Amino acid sequence: MTRGIALFFWNRKKATKKISPEPEAAQEVWQRKKYRTNYYTYNSAKERGSLRSKKQRKHEIGEYKLEVGLAHLPRCFRRLSNLLLGTKGRFHQIDHVLISPYGIFLLEANNLSGLIVGEETESKWYQAITWRVKTFPNPIMENQVRVQMLQELAGLDQTIPVFSYVTFNRSCSLKVFSGMVFYDIDLPASIMQLAQNQPAVLSDEEILELVERIEKINLTDLGLRNEYAARQRRERMQYRPKYGDIRCSICQKAVNERMARYCLNRPEKFAWKIYCEKHQREMTRVVRREGGREGHGPYPESTDSKKESMD
Repeated sequence: MTRGIALFFWNRKKATKKISPEPEAAQEVWQRKKYRTNYYTYNSAKERGSLRSKKQRKHEIGEYKLEVGLAHLPRCFRRLSNLLLGTKGRFHQIDHVLISPYGIFLLEANNLSGLIVGEETESKWYQAITWRVKTFPNPIMENQVRVQMLQELAGLDQTIPVFSYVTFNRSCSLKVFSGMVFYDIDLPASIMQLAQNQPAVLSDEEILELVERIEKINLTDLGLRNEYAARQRRERMQYRPKYGDIRCSICQKAVNERMARYCLNRPEKFAWKIYCEKHQREMTRVVRREGGREGHGPYPESTDSKKESMD
């Protein structure tokens, strides 16, 4: 009796056993998982037709914020965005170009955080994020190269003024003292202030003609744009920040991140510049000497002067 009952339940368990699904192909598994990383998303690849990095998406967010601010400009300002110019194997991307009766405005949008320090004549600028100090190319110099390429490819007349602007978002602390660098929310007001003091040099017909010229030289081929994005990623991996990029502003000696962060955190001593250990001591002595001359030195007041003040 007991044996029959055991066989009954054993047969029932065997009949109700679930059949495992067939294993998926390796290509299907990779296709499903490759969009779950921190660098790629399914929506970005579906909309753009290519895989974009996280840095590219952040840059596009900065461009969109700038577009919202530029939408408040008068209608005489014609805007062209996301232009890709190429010649002799070299590519240059322009975020925004404004064509107005007062001239052409070439805009470069940056979506960076932290402390941004640099000068117009320096080839590299510094970005300090909490404990990390990194370098990146001077955007003003890069914009000048884009201006020259735009003038050559579009055949612009030298009498047409071309203004170059570089913008940063409000999430960073900007310590760059230049008339070409602004926060993105302050850029429309600065453009209108410049337009008020600038005479009109272009008519409506000439503006439409320039728009057509620039649209013709714009590379819209998706394959070329993907190639440019892939080349940018390879360059970022190849020229990533390393020891030797940060140097003393006097002797050009290599400085580590700790010493660079020490200088940037004390602007009253080093004036937003980076020095090596030797020149840090010299600058500290100069600051102390100047402070002593102004009456704020380390020497206390004499006892006689205190008695006279009490009397």
